[in-house]
Amino acid sequence: MLPNTSICRLVTLSLLAFAPSAFATNAKVLIYSATEDFRHDSIPTAIQALQSKGPSFDIQFETTEDKAQFTDQYLARYDALLFLDNTGEVLDDLGKAALQKYLDLGGNFIGIHAASDCLRNTTFYGHEVDFL
Repeated sequence: MLPNTSICRLVTLSLLAFAPSAFATNAKVLIYSATEDFRHDSIPTAIQALQSKGPSFDIQFETTEDKAQFTDQYLARYDALLFLDNTGEVLDDLGKAALQKYLDLGGNFIGIHAASDCLRNTTFYGHEVDFL
């Protein structure tokens, strides 16, 4: 398991690599940690680590496990979406459409660990996390 500071550095570098000019001020990142299959015990620890270290890197982390929040308007509030250890079909069709639009418009995406084990039947997501 990575130390807390290593996780934050990894997330920060991932964000900056995608859009360095987008973060002149505090970056706002949504952590989505919903699961439908296996649930990792480390999810709360990872969330706590990211939220506690985020200010050191000018990153504000918010969290949700509510797939109903995956709308165009809600996702547009964030500089990046971070899928954390998600498993199974964690979004409905409306949520998948909002996620695809967010990505198509240049939104940043970070998938950690089991994030590649969710939305297995969703082609655009499979290409995003490179499992297709």
